[in-house]
Amino acid sequence: MLQIGLLGAGMIGKIHVDGFLSMNSKIARYTAVCDIDETKRNDFAQRYNFRVFADLDGMLADPDIDIVDLCLPSFMHEQFAVRIVKAKKHILIEKPIAFTLEAARNIFAAARENGVRTMVAQVIRFWPEYAKVKEICDSGALGDIVTVYAGRLGQMVTWVDWYKDPAKSGETLMNLTQHDIDFLHYLLGKPVSAYSAGTCDASNNYNDVMNIFRFECGANAMVDGSLSMTAGYPFTMRMRVLGTRGTLEFTYTAGENIDSESASMLMWYRPGEKGKKVEVEDYDPYGKEIEYFAGCIITGKDPETVSEQSVMQVLASILAARESLAKGEMKL
Repeated sequence: MLQIGLLGAGMIGKIHVDGFLSMNSKIARYTAVCDIDETKRNDFAQRYNFRVFADLDGMLADPDIDIVDLCLPSFMHEQFAVRIVKAKKHILIEKPIAFTLEAARNIFAAARENGVRTMVAQVIRFWPEYAKVKEICDSGALGDIVTVYAGRLGQMVTWVDWYKDPAKSGETLMNLTQHDIDFLHYLLGKPVSAYSAGTCDASNNYNDVMNIFRFECGANAMVDGSLSMTAGYPFTMRMRVLGTRGTLEFTYTAGENIDSESASMLMWYRPGEKGKKVEVEDYDPYGKEIEYFAGCIITGKDPETVSEQSVMQVLASILAARESLAKGEMKL
């Protein structure tokens, strides 16, 4: 059984571990945690019965660790990812992989040179409702896709401070809207143009951004992302796909900071019929993506669901959207 070491004992690390435990995996398990914060790492050790490492070198020297799950703040990803793959450990990297194409290339190149596999945790590709949207669209049941609307709206996160610093978070485009831009690439392919407009806050941070993409397949898409919603507004995810033979609409609402109280629904509207709720498989998407990556390592295959090519293409589109935001011009 593969052993996974968690690097970063924060909120997303806990989400990864709890989600994976729900899978009752027979091929992998988390066994260790590494964090410079003694309180955090000891809390994980007690909660999950993990072995504890105060520094990464100690965990990388452990021959029993096969995979490192990198859940550090976004601005640290390149530095630590390269160290991990050079130690010949497979790596799951929480999104975004990095803030530049050069940094992302460095990570993938180092992984290839050291014979290990890398996957970026683009969890929306594994989210039950989004996966069902992809399945229905790929089947042709919706006809040709005409337009897509995606929204991800909430308040500035409260569980970490670095998220508020644009140099560390990459702003809304990199750390929030990326989810929807990534899924649009998964659904529609490569875009041919991007235009973005947004509002800059007092910290010079674009936390409210609207993006319009045109895709090679002929579809148009709008992505609405905000971390500046009014206090009390619930964290919300939305997606509407209009096809020539019907419409799919997904809505999800949770508490102010993505707490456990949530409600979601996927509806399918066909011509001349009342809308019907689409039933989806019930599983934890974080656990699903980690199980998928572990399976790739077991079978010796590169992850196709989140390929290197797709990661690089999505990052290029986000950077084009950011340039459009800064210059007020269409890009790509």
